[in-house]
Amino acid sequence: MNRRSHFQRLLLLAASTTVIAGGAVLPSSAMAATAAPHTATVTTAASDHDAHRQHYSLASAKQWVETTDAVSGIKFRLPGKPEVVHFTQAVDGMNGRLYKVRTDNGVIVFAVFDLPSAQGELDDALRGLVDGYNAAAQSPQHKLSSTDVHKITAHGRPGLDARLSAPDGAAGSARLIAGDAHFIEIISLSPKGKEKPMHETYQQLLASVHNPHTHATRAD
Repeated sequence: MNRRSHFQRLLLLAASTTVIAGGAVLPSSAMAATAAPHTATVTTAASDHDAHRQHYSLASAKQWVETTDAVSGIKFRLPGKPEVVHFTQAVDGMNGRLYKVRTDNGVIVFAVFDLPSAQGELDDALRGLVDGYNAAAQSPQHKLSSTDVHKITAHGRPGLDARLSAPDGAAGSARLIAGDAHFIEIISLSPKGKEKPMHETYQQLLASVHNPHTHATRAD
């Protein structure tokens, strides 16, 4: 399988990512088309030392879970113990892990695909995410579009940030990062009226990411 077809496989997995996320926002059975979640080993860490803890109540702070993607060594915190979906080379054409947490304000997803040097396809990946989500939408009111798309540097690697929105008021954010050995996707989605608290959760997740293969650099 050539380099381009590998990335096309990533787009299919990216579509699955957004379908999984969309199941928490759309009034549909979108999750029926996704892989069954598997339990992953995660490390629970009290968030008392989090630099952004002033934005959260003590009750919500205790729910944050430090998670390590065992293959890449990437560490991050999620607002609860995640459900985990595993993608494999044998079944899906590519190895990857997807970590999903539902909250009262929406859903947040952190995905790691074992795909090196994909920075040239960041725009295609964003289109794949939006198209995958919209494939499960039951009406035009639920379909997402991406806005405020701009290139960034995250942890020393090229990336892309975008805002997501739908006519029904659903909103969210997406960050794609093309690492030397792994492709990272971070997505948040919330229904109308929950945008602000979900965006705060998303920002705290972004601030918690530690990639041992890159030097820590704030996004441009």
